[in-house]
Amino acid sequence: MRHFFAMPKVYSYIRFSTPEQARGDSFRRQAAAAKAFAAEQGLELDDTLQITDAGVSAYRGANLSADAGLGKFMAAVQLGLVEPGSVLALESLDRFSRMEPLDVQFELTALIRAGIAVATLSDGHIYSRESLKADGGLGLVVSVMSSGRGYEESRIKSTRLAGVWAEKRRKVRAGEAAKLTSRAPAWLRWQEPAGWSVDEARAAIVRRVYALTLAGEGEHMIAQRFNREGVPPLGRAKLWHRSSVSKLLRNPAVIGELTPGQIEYQDGVKRRVLEEPIPGAFPAIIVEPDWLAVRSLKDGHAPAARGQGAKRPLANVLAGLARCPICGSAMTRVQKGNPAKGGQPKLVCTRAKAGAGCVYHSVPLGEVERAVFAKPAWFVDNIPAGDGGRELDREAQSARNTIAGLEDHLGELGETLEQAPSVALARRLASLEAEIGTHKAALADLEERRRLTDGGLIHARAVALGEAIEERGEADRAAINAALKVLFDAVVVDYRAGELRLHWRQGGVTPMLFSMPPAPGLGG
Repeated sequence: MRHFFAMPKVYSYIRFSTPEQARGDSFRRQAAAAKAFAAEQGLELDDTLQITDAGVSAYRGANLSADAGLGKFMAAVQLGLVEPGSVLALESLDRFSRMEPLDVQFELTALIRAGIAVATLSDGHIYSRESLKADGGLGLVVSVMSSGRGYEESRIKSTRLAGVWAEKRRKVRAGEAAKLTSRAPAWLRWQEPAGWSVDEARAAIVRRVYALTLAGEGEHMIAQRFNREGVPPLGRAKLWHRSSVSKLLRNPAVIGELTPGQIEYQDGVKRRVLEEPIPGAFPAIIVEPDWLAVRSLKDGHAPAARGQGAKRPLANVLAGLARCPICGSAMTRVQKGNPAKGGQPKLVCTRAKAGAGCVYHSVPLGEVERAVFAKPAWFVDNIPAGDGGRELDREAQSARNTIAGLEDHLGELGETLEQAPSVALARRLASLEAEIGTHKAALADLEERRRLTDGGLIHARAVALGEAIEERGEADRAAINAALKVLFDAVVVDYRAGELRLHWRQGGVTPMLFSMPPAPGLGG
């Protein structure tokens, strides 16, 4: 196995699980401790692979998942991309994990067996093969006790929180409380002390959806009508879609009914379990006869919604990745014609499908998928050149300089405000703090992209994608889709040129031919 680092280094792992910790001193304290430890050990602190999990809990092992900071570091170690003898520095063992002690030991010893030491800076412990030999394994006993305390604290906190929510649900059911949570349907607002109030402008949109449905208009037609008329969507989407209309027509909150749920973990899998509905929890905006009439129209005719718990196999290997070459909107899978009579699935632009102005052109999904499945080695051979990494370095340094300048200005404004209080100056201070936050978020994104280009991790993941295609192919589209999402932000399906343009997460775009371009003037 080739190693990409010339000498052992110190890697800082920083984790905080709450917004309050993010706003406080947690990050600076943990970073400063790691820097001091590296200097004390005479080792270089590797900033390019600094691992941060912001707002991530370690109780269920979320920070060890493939997409989390610590999970990526563990993957790099397993692939031989971190030099043996290096040290993972963290504030305390509960930053590493708050899972059951046995599981913590498994992950900890995996690192140690790979030649990576783990240093807990708050108590000065270093867990390594050498230290465990020297103390006869006493360090493992200490780590078990430490991880046991962290696990018990998190377990008690989780139990108490579950009890709080159970009591809230009981009070709402018993009519002792009017609100379970501030999150509510888009047409309602919570105001103290009055309680729930109806946003009449939004409620009118919902009532119109029901009226048009009862008049015989379909969900797709309603979405197109609203897009033409410029009716503002109720959610975060920029346009109306059939699915957004469908959700309104199936949401019992319109007649005031709340269906609470709670998160349960079964065999390590997170599931949302729904409870019995609570009638009268919200103000009703649709009369019950209209609700029942719509249900009689829809029940038995609408396809099942594809949700987190759906068991149907993934039918599109580019789900969540495919983009329109004209407007950049997502492309979705549609079934053109009866499959029994030769109808084939196609990809179409969601904006065009919703009647919102883009060119409607359908692309045979089979052609696209054959191109992806036919070339497992293509992804390794076509990783963009490494000069993008140097550009990212320059962008990151520029961002750090900008942040430093803004923070200096922030300090000056703070001193001025103390000497001469001013509403305008206070607003400017708040605006500047928000601007700094934006730049720091952009810098974090740049650092993540730099980490993805560093040490051969992208190459290793491209190899893993190729192997998954060879071994599984069309039999497991979900696995291939997940592997593609690790490498790419988007895949533009440019039917005009007959190519897929794959946008790599670390920067760079690579074209892949999937068909001959259509003749001019021919639609899909």
